[in-house]
Parts: sequence; C-alpha cells; structure tokens
Amino acid sequence: MTARKRKAKARSTVKTRAKKAVARVQHELPASLAEFQRRVRKRLNELERELERVEARGRREISRLLREGSHQLGRLEAQGERRWRKLTTQARRDALRVLRKLEKRIEKTGPTPRVARTAPKPAAPPPPAPRPAPPELPFGGPPGQGS
Repeated sequence: MTARKRKAKARSTVKTRAKKAVARVQHELPASLAEFQRRVRKRLNELERELERVEARGRREISRLLREGSHQLGRLEAQGERRWRKLTTQARRDALRVLRKLEKRIEKTGPTPRVARTAPKPAAPPPPAPRPAPPELPFGGPPGQGS
C-alpha cells in the first residue's frame, strides 16, 4: 500500500467510529425534552432516597463509634487512676524506705567529733645558694693591695 491509500483508509475508519458513537448517544437520548426531564427527575429522586439511606447508615455508624470510644476512654481513665495511685503509693513507700535507712545509718554512727583544724604552716624558704669563690689573681693578693 502506498502512503495515500493508508491515510485515506485511516480517515474512513475514524469517520465510521465517530458515526457509530453518535448513533449510540442518539439512541440513548430520549426523543423529546419532556421525556429527558422525566428521566432526570426520576433518577434524582432515586439518588436522594439512596443518599438519605447512606446518611442514616453513616450517622448510625458514627454514633456507634462515638459510644465505643467514650466507653473505652472511661475504662482507660479508671485504669489510669488505679495505676496512678499504685505508682504514687509505691513511690511514697520507696521514699520512706530510703529515709528510714538514712535515719538508721545516722543513729548507728552517732555524731562525729569535730577536730579543730589549724592553718597549715608556710613552707620554709630554700637556703641561699653558696657563693662561688672569687678567682685567684696571678700576683698573689687581692686587688688594691700592693705587694
């Protein structure tokens, strides 16, 4: 096939499909506007009734879930109070136990005698370094003395 024949065949296929689609839509549409209005009103009424049923079902479900949540919250609060009291009771018992041990320890040792502390003595300064001896002169005596 040449390119022209392929293009012509493709165009005719598209036209055929479009005609069939239009024929289906026209077959589904009512013949008059009054018939179309009647169909639309009927379908809207059905949808409204269905919506009411769905809404009622949804409201029932929501109220049931709220009740369940409220009951569960009440149970958790009751358990929480019991746990809180138990924890605080246990904490108080632990604190009392530690205080009693501390008191017993203090009673056993008694008061410790206080020893007076004196200020530390300052360290003695290091002894001075010895002086080196003066060098001996070749002439025998200290300078300034004639020999």
